[in-house]
Amino acid sequence: MATRAYARTALVTTTKVRQQRHPLAHRRCETPAMTRAYVAAAGALLTNIDVKELAELLETADDEDTMFVDVREKDEWDAARVRRFQLKPLSEAATWLGDMPKDKKLVVMCKAGVRSMKACEALVAGGHENVYNVVGGIMQYANEIGL
Repeated sequence: MATRAYARTALVTTTKVRQQRHPLAHRRCETPAMTRAYVAAAGALLTNIDVKELAELLETADDEDTMFVDVREKDEWDAARVRRFQLKPLSEAATWLGDMPKDKKLVVMCKAGVRSMKACEALVAGGHENVYNVVGGIMQYANEIGL
């Protein structure tokens, strides 16, 4: 189930709308289920997707309107990767953040979902509107879908 998160306002899911204010909304935080995301840019939108939704996107998404970004480091990338993803290490974000296309859906993944959330926050703060964070990262993808 996709989850949309608004900083310091409401959590909106595709199945139902729940208005709630999290006491830690001003901080980067994760619930045990990793289903909530609070974005640094107030009012900005990003979407959390699970690995099953990622697998579906990998099959159906068009390269013309979707870009898959892996923000892990080169050694992690060399050890394991998911097809269609491009390596853009978070440690080098200053060199690539400004060059990311704003007209494409950006699907961001890392090892477990923490670095990808940071990258998503930076992308949203930079004016990107279609930003998707893969919850659980490549570890969850490997466990549930396989590489």
